Amino acid sequence: MANLVYQKLEMAILTGNLKPRERLIEKELASQFRVSRFSIRKTIQELARRGLAEMVPNKGARVIDTSDKEVEDSFLVRMNLELLAADLIMKRMTPQKLTKIKKIQTDYVKAVSIRDFEKMIFKNEEFHRSLYQATENKFLCESLENVTNAIFSRRYNAYFVLGVAPKTVKDHEAMIKAIEKKDVKKLKRLLQDSIINPNMIMKSRER
Repeated sequence: MANLVYQKLEMAILTGNLKPRERLIEKELASQFRVSRFSIRKTIQELARRGLAEMVPNKGARVIDTSDKEVEDSFLVRMNLELLAADLIMKRMTPQKLTKIKKIQTDYVKAVSIRDFEKMIFKNEEFHRSLYQATENKFLCESLENVTNAIFSRRYNAYFVLGVAPKTVKDHEAMIKAIEKKDVKKLKRLLQDSIINPNMIMKSRER
């Protein structure tokens, strides 16, 4: 049940149903999900660990928000982390890992085709998370997850407003082919090109 509550809250944040700076009130959430406040507290702590929530002194927990400068800073960090990830992905990829990634991509393509926005977000996150996990580097995985989660609301605002979902289908397919061909230079380029520029994210927010 705890995992289910986490997934629902994570998706609510990613889809914007829970807005940046919106309070996460234990009592209300416990009643909504029919679980103990202790379970909600642990879930909120996990959201905070993954960069989706924050604890504010004297105010409790809330959905995280980021300044324009923080968006730019996170973009720079992620660009460089993706280069390291590409090297390790290529070195440590296995047929089993690649099969899993291909299955996720199949699910993602289907979600895009029927415009199932919630599943699109979930499968897109799962695709990139599986790539990162292929590095077998816990600290790199956590760093990438935190830096991407830090600007989640702006990323997915742009994701839909700019209509990039069809492009990501092609990007994912190209990444898989680059891995199969062991073309690390192309994989690096594809991973970096898949990151939406923060200036575009800011403009999409203003529309």
